[in-house]
Amino acid sequence: MVDIDSETLFNGAAATLTTIAVLFFVFNVELNFSPVTKIAIVLAFLALVVAISQRTADPQLTILGYGVVVISIVGLFFDLVNTFDLGSELTVLGLLVLAAILFALRTRFDSQNRLLNPQQTRYLIAVVSVLAAVILITDVVTGGLAYELQPESRIEIDESPRERLQVATVTVTNPTPLPERVETPDYAACAAGDWSEYRHPADPDREERPPVRAHLNVEDGYNEHVMSFGSKTYPVRLHIEATNTTGETFRVERTDECPDDDSGAPYIAIYEGAGNGPRMFP
Repeated sequence: MVDIDSETLFNGAAATLTTIAVLFFVFNVELNFSPVTKIAIVLAFLALVVAISQRTADPQLTILGYGVVVISIVGLFFDLVNTFDLGSELTVLGLLVLAAILFALRTRFDSQNRLLNPQQTRYLIAVVSVLAAVILITDVVTGGLAYELQPESRIEIDESPRERLQVATVTVTNPTPLPERVETPDYAACAAGDWSEYRHPADPDREERPPVRAHLNVEDGYNEHVMSFGSKTYPVRLHIEATNTTGETFRVERTDECPDDDSGAPYIAIYEGAGNGPRMFP
């Protein structure tokens, strides 16, 4: 039977909980910052774990500290692969590089399984902490991505009214030196003006004809990022639930909200803030 004393139990529990906390932060916590900032925060914390493992007189705690760092670094690497979609080749290459670093570090262990002397440990903490602080401050000060909605002046429905029409584009610009994740604003569209002749016939069990509805979708993909000082443009597609629209042309206007009018020529209004709820006019 394995003899586990209370010190071993508490050391193992602390190392396990620390590893779980780091991995949970890496894979589940979404910060309103650049992925590079998130990586810097994790590395600063792991540098502290390394410092503790180098300064303790308990060899068991030193080994467990190494375990926390290695597992966390591997988790951070896979999060990086998923975030930037690096592909299989770069993933394999990265894992091989990590393995080579581990083999290289193994040759630096002293008789007490330590990698760094006290002075080197202090330098590590200082350098990583300052670097993480600089990255965080840069991310906060420079701000996030800038989004510019550029609607078309008019759209023409050539075929089916159910087709998805490109009604605008969104240009995303990154003014910062850090890559930033794309999270486009909640753009919405509504049918403004008099759309009475384009309403579908009423259902047999309903007296009123259904209103014309407009749905907007920004095709910005999933987990998209804009690199430092770069830009990307995404199409904005529109779907109209209407009839008798084949061959018709409608103007498109950028508004602050869905216009509160149901008279005049029909047009498509595009505005920011889907939470306001699109209005449907007859």
